[in-house]
Amino acid sequence: MNNYRKQKILSFYINIISMTEFLNQIKKFLNLDKGHYISVSNVHQCIEAHDNKDFAEVINNADLAVPDGRPIYWALKLLGHKDAEHLPGYYVVRNLCKLATLNSLKVGFYGGEKESLDKCISNLRNEYQGLKVDYGYSPPFRTLTNEEKKKIVKDISDSEIEILFVCLGCPKQEYWMAEHKEHLKCISIGVGEAVNLISNKEKLAPKWVEKIGMRWLTRLIAEPRRLFRRFLYTNTKFVFCFFKQYLKFKFRF
Repeated sequence: MNNYRKQKILSFYINIISMTEFLNQIKKFLNLDKGHYISVSNVHQCIEAHDNKDFAEVINNADLAVPDGRPIYWALKLLGHKDAEHLPGYYVVRNLCKLATLNSLKVGFYGGEKESLDKCISNLRNEYQGLKVDYGYSPPFRTLTNEEKKKIVKDISDSEIEILFVCLGCPKQEYWMAEHKEHLKCISIGVGEAVNLISNKEKLAPKWVEKIGMRWLTRLIAEPRRLFRRFLYTNTKFVFCFFKQYLKFKFRF
């Protein structure tokens, strides 16, 4: 575990941590030679945890949880953590790949569509000369057999990677990381859509759009049929539930 402060937002806890502190904690985890998992948390994950106690337990048992979504970062600020930093998934991936390159660490990727995953790995290798990506697998879009699941775990273990980026989407990636923590010695990090952003399958929103918390809108415009109902539910519920939490914090009732 770690000693960084935590803040409860609705039903799950987020660490108040800078990128420098995050990378230092990664180094400490690496020295322990055992499995860890890290949650990169956004509004979707927050509401999943609020609606599902089992999922909340998975998130709250993570070795670290960092604010991916801008609204989660704002929530930390509103709850009094003026030193909170925003650590979006694609930013976390790039910083860890830089760390891996400088320290000769091996990384891997599990999840994402094959074309996007291959392009993501290619782009990162071009950006970080000497980056060792020793595992990359895009699983089929169906329920895996027990034999397939065992082979994936064996292949990850045999690759001897130290950092594994898990890109299965919420909540699947968090359940997967929690289930396999004791069977893997690497650090697993759930980074969701980072593969699509780094591969340029999805365009990264302009900085000003991200700063005002409207990255979700650019995703909705790109994939309206898939994301409309989810965003309508999660965003609305988050605003409503967090407003109640903030009032209790502000007026101490």
